[in-house]
Formats: sequence, C-alpha cells, structure tokens
Amino acid sequence: MRKLSLYLMAPLVLMLTSFSCDKDDDLEVLEATATLMWTGDYAVDGCGFSIYLNDQYYKPDNERVIGEEFKQNESYTVRIKYTLPPKPMECTCGWGVHKRSAIRLLSVKEA
Repeated sequence: MRKLSLYLMAPLVLMLTSFSCDKDDDLEVLEATATLMWTGDYAVDGCGFSIYLNDQYYKPDNERVIGEEFKQNESYTVRIKYTLPPKPMECTCGWGVHKRSAIRLLSVKEA
C-alpha cells in the first residue's frame, strides 16, 4: 500500500513543480535599440543605470547584468533584449525614494 501511494504522489509533485508562481515567465521578450545612461554610483548620490526607450525612462531591476564597461561614459546607444514587468519599482537614490517604470534586461550590447 505504501509503494502505491508513492507512485501516486510522484506525478502530483511533478505537476506542482511545473506550474511556477513566477509571473515573469509569461512576459513577452522584446528587442530594441535604446539609450543606456549611467547616472553615477549609489554611494555618491547617483541612481545607477537608466534606460531611455520609446520616449520613456525605465529603471533596470537587474542592473548587475550590465557590464562595468558601461560606467565609463554618461550614455551609450545599445541593443537590448528585455521584458517589461507590470509593476513599477521603487528605487532609493539621490535624495529620496522614486517610483519608476521597471525593465528587466536579458542582454545588453553596444550598438
């Protein structure tokens, strides 16, 4: 009887792990040319990176994927793969907390 219950549980466990609660999985992956701006390090009242795309500014919610080489100049024209999370994000930089439209970068290359 115990072996039978294990055989019945395995498909259930597999099914539950295949249905993720991660809502980012169903976001459309887009590609575009954008402007990547370096506004300075957070430690000296900068706001890190910002993306200007389609007449709107976005705050990357995963800045770590952006290479250190992009901290050399104030702006770069880049080719990006990205998703747009549905909720804005709050970021603490400069003199306060700011709400910005979020962007999740999947790749960043100089155009």
